[in-house]
Order: sequence, then structure tokens, then C-alpha cells
Amino acid sequence: MHLFNLRSVDLCAYERECKRPQAGDSHNGEIWTINKTFEGLDYGSLTEANTPSSTDLPKWIQAAWIIVFGCMILVATGGNCIVIWIVMAHRRMRTVTNYFLVNLSIADLLLTLFNCTFNSIYMIQRNWPFGTWYCTISNFIANATVTASVFTLTGISCDRYLAIVHPLHPRMSKTSSLITIFFIWTASMVFAVPCLMYSTTFIYRHRGIEQIGCIMIWPDKKVVGSTYDLGYQMLFLVIAYFVPMLLMSMCYTIMGKVLWGSKSIGELTQRQLDSIRSKRKVVKMFILVVVIFGICWLPYHGYFIYVYFDTKVIYNKYTQHVFLSFYWFAMSNAIVNPMIYYWMNARFRQYFRSVICGWQSFFTSRAASDTLPATHRNSQNSFSKSANGTVPCKRPLSPNICLNDTVPYALVAGTIGIVREKERRMSNKTTRTTSLKKDGHNTTFL
Repeated sequence: MHLFNLRSVDLCAYERECKRPQAGDSHNGEIWTINKTFEGLDYGSLTEANTPSSTDLPKWIQAAWIIVFGCMILVATGGNCIVIWIVMAHRRMRTVTNYFLVNLSIADLLLTLFNCTFNSIYMIQRNWPFGTWYCTISNFIANATVTASVFTLTGISCDRYLAIVHPLHPRMSKTSSLITIFFIWTASMVFAVPCLMYSTTFIYRHRGIEQIGCIMIWPDKKVVGSTYDLGYQMLFLVIAYFVPMLLMSMCYTIMGKVLWGSKSIGELTQRQLDSIRSKRKVVKMFILVVVIFGICWLPYHGYFIYVYFDTKVIYNKYTQHVFLSFYWFAMSNAIVNPMIYYWMNARFRQYFRSVICGWQSFFTSRAASDTLPATHRNSQNSFSKSANGTVPCKRPLSPNICLNDTVPYALVAGTIGIVREKERRMSNKTTRTTSLKKDGHNTTFL
């Protein structure tokens, strides 16, 4: 899969030859002969150089597309960073399933930052100014991360399938999940190796100006109409889309029958009912994640398949906008996943709110401190210490808290509230533990 849109390849076909830039010299290089056929081309909107539709995008349209892609990149980066922080910074969130979610967020983050950021500029301006080396890396990251994402979703489906359909079988451990993630990335990188081998840049002329394109040139030396390219695209579509989607559909169909279609013998306890409800919520969330993934990437894959068999569409002046829309729709899948976690998982929602409220409080407190008079800020730090370095307590409120004249009462009251809240939580925890011990002998599991 190439995540590049090279509208001006036809200019090379029109001029019969392009130059491949050499290292250190972007204007001297090997002559590459280009075939005139457009069959099999997968680089978006192409038009003949002498047709009216070959005009560049107006500046305001380019600016609009840059804003659209920029907003998507910012939201996707922030959301996936928060997901990674939630799981890695909180011990109770470090579960097997959440490790897979972290891996999915890492893949989306890499794709967003190191491919979409640069590739969107390339598709809009039709010029690759980032060098041959990064052209290769960007292509490699695109294929590796998309493959890792779909393989990760498949791993989550298999883990949920074993937990729900075969609950008596041994569950996947955290170590096993990390090993599985390692093999996911290994397989994804191996599948993206052709991008490292055949990605390159070349120079072409557009309206008398030399510009650089970033494409894959296969062993048959064809920029367009390459049978190697067609075979790789079809293989990618099967391995990274059709087969995983089919496997995940089967897994969630069977899980749905077990959770919603089966009837248990006898009356279920409240604990068993809560467990079933919890599993149903998790399965619903992952079904939605898989469905959104399939919907976001289907138009993008479908576009390439259609172009291979109907090359006339590439001459339409609106094709570039259609391709940019499909590409943005595919990349926006990185935005949707954190939103689904927030919407359908109470723990993720709690931590998301803590992050948002924490930043809000941070900026609010800084704004408030900036508005305080200098004398008041200095008075907060002017504590008179005794000989042993401690602050003498004038008005003790509790054994551990005292109120001095120079300390704002709101600060002390907040400290008291925190201490009392901790004492209340510990008391509730002790009460629940005692209650469970008393009722444990009377609990019957079916």
C-alpha cells in the first residue's frame, strides 16, 4: 500500500523521461524511462500536462486541506498519548487487553506523526521536500503500522474469544501478550520490507519548475502499470484487511451467541450477572472498534482496486479531492479509537476526565497566581521557622494539621479535605472487606 498521491507522474510519461536524484545532488541523476500506460496506477489524481484540469490547487483550498489534516493530527496525537499514559501510569489498568490497546495506540501514533504529517503535505503540494531517505522510511512506517493495527485488533478478538467462549482454558498472561505484540511488529515489518527496497524519489518538471516525487519503482522499472505493484497491493489487501476482518467477524459472532443467545441452567447470582454485563460491554466496545476500522479503510482500499480497472477516472479534476477525502477518512481512524474508549469504558472515562480537569486546573491556577499582588505571593512564603527548622503551630486543627496566620485558610481546608477523604475511603474499604468475609461462606456459584 502506497500512502502517496503523485498527480504529476503523467508529466514524466508525457516527457518520456525523469531523473532519479542522487545523494548530495538533487539535479543530477540516472535517467528513468517511463511507460505511457496509466493502468495499475495507484497515486491518485492524474491528468495530462496539456489539459485544463492539470492546474494546481488554489491556495485557499490547499490551506483548507492543511487545516483539516492538522486538526486530525493534533486530536489523534493527543488522544492516543492519553490512552498510553492511562495504561502505563496506573497499575490496575495494566491488563492483557489494555496492553493490546496500548500497542494499537502506538501504531496509530506512529502512522499519524511520521507518515500522515509529511504525506498530507506531499499530496496537497505535489512535491516531496523531505529527501530520499525519509521517503523510504515514511513508506515503510505506513505499511508496517497499518498491518500492526489490524493484527493487534485480531489479537484482541482472539483473546476475548478464549475468555468468553472457552473460560476454562488458560488465559493469556501479560508476558504472553508482550511476546505476541513482539511477533505482531516483526510480521508487520517483514511485510513492509519491499518499501525499504524499492521506495525512491525522482525529479520531474511541472510548468518549468523541478519538483520531487516519492514513489516505489519495482524491478520492472515501471512507475505505472507494474505487475509487481498490483500483486503487492492485492496481497496487502488480503492479508491486512479481508482475512483479519473475516476472522474478527467470526470471533465476535460466536461471542455474541454465547453472551446474548445462550441460556444458563438455574438462577444466576448477582456476581455472575455483573460479570456477564461487564463482558457484554467490553465485547460491544471492541465490535464497534472493528466496525469503525473496516468502514474507515474500505473506501481507501476500494479506490485503488477501482483505479486498477478503470483508469479513466484519474483524468477527472475532482479525483484529487476524492482521494484526499478517502485518505483523511482512513487516517481519522486514529481519532475514533480513544473516543470509543472514553464513551464505552468507565475507567478510561474517569482517567480521561482527570487528565482534562488536571490541565484545566493547571492553567487556571497559573492564571490566578499571575493576578495575585506581589506582596501577597511573598507573604505565603514568609514562614518564621524555629531553631529546629519547623514552623511553630499557633492554631492546631488536628494532630497533623495546624493553621498559622500567614497560611491561607483555603489551603489548609483543602488539605483537611484530602486527609478526611483518604480516611473515609480506607474506612469503606475495611467495611467492604469485613462484609465479604462474613458473606463468603453463604455464596454459591453455579
